[in-house]
Amino acid sequence: MKDHYISTAEALRDALRHTVESGSVSSLAPLHQSAGANIALEGTDASVQAARIRRQLERLPMAQQAILVVSYAPRHQRCNCRRACCAGHYANPEWATALTFMVAHTAVIFVGHMPNLKLREALVTNLLTHTAETQVALAQRCGAHRQTVAQHIALLSPVLLGTRTQGGAFDHAFARIDELLREGGIVVSDTEAQAA
Repeated sequence: MKDHYISTAEALRDALRHTVESGSVSSLAPLHQSAGANIALEGTDASVQAARIRRQLERLPMAQQAILVVSYAPRHQRCNCRRACCAGHYANPEWATALTFMVAHTAVIFVGHMPNLKLREALVTNLLTHTAETQVALAQRCGAHRQTVAQHIALLSPVLLGTRTQGGAFDHAFARIDELLREGGIVVSDTEAQAA
């Protein structure tokens, strides 16, 4: 964790990752330490900074919180049990809950279409995490026709990501959290960061 950030996206990633690691030092701490000891926060200080960012995130409506969590939180948590049956990681419950909320929240868009929960989950995930997966691959993975995938993307993409002329739900959520983090002094401009 850092004392202050220049990027809202970086602040969200660090805070959500720090929270996933249950109060331990952020996995990005070694990268921050190489930039200079005065920038990196560890232990309690990092937890306090993550809590400050989370507090601002919690001021948003639930749908905006869910969009940002799906976009910036890690999908998986590391598991150190070392059992033979373990894959070494498990789903991040916060991320999975946010994804479920977003799929339910966007269900009204698909009224009149055949319900395919697996496809909708994949589309929300791919759109919000900017995962590049072809329509053919999505269709095969979700058991849907390629044209169905294309129709669903055409309905969902403008709502979540917007169009050239109008912002989507992600744009509105990001603008609001950026405003809150800048008001709180967590995210600062380049010139303010250099002065500090």
